[in-house]
Amino acid sequence: MKNKTKMAFIIIFLTTNFNRCMETHYPIYITNNSDHSIGYLLCLGGNTCCYPDTILPRTNFSVFKNIMSGRKQSIALEFEWEKVILELPKDTLSVFIFHTDILNKYDWEEVRDNYMILRRYDLSLEDLKLLKRSIPFPPTEAMKDIKMYPPYGSE
Repeated sequence: MKNKTKMAFIIIFLTTNFNRCMETHYPIYITNNSDHSIGYLLCLGGNTCCYPDTILPRTNFSVFKNIMSGRKQSIALEFEWEKVILELPKDTLSVFIFHTDILNKYDWEEVRDNYMILRRYDLSLEDLKLLKRSIPFPPTEAMKDIKMYPPYGSE
């Protein structure tokens, strides 16, 4: 009888904690549809940049460096992204996309000083909802009205 009680407790514990984990993580995704690896930087303030300041931060501490071609990277928070974005100074999340080869070849100071980015998306809450919290690179036709640098269509 003790084993059945223990097993029931374990099942309840795992189910409760699994549901809690699922409820407290709010992912967005960076999807690499290019033919090379990419890296990205989310600008959330603190040690990173924060829109409307679009200068790259002094360190590359927050740069994720390797999303392979055809892959997707999940970025999960314990807070809803809506709350995070609304607390930013201009309600805008900047996402920088880099070619992984550039990040590996040059030191961060040179990348920063020469603004060696592939793309910068400046996403409003509405933009993130339009994209269903999945940010593709390169930008798709659905993104033509989203603020980005270089502008959409200037490839």
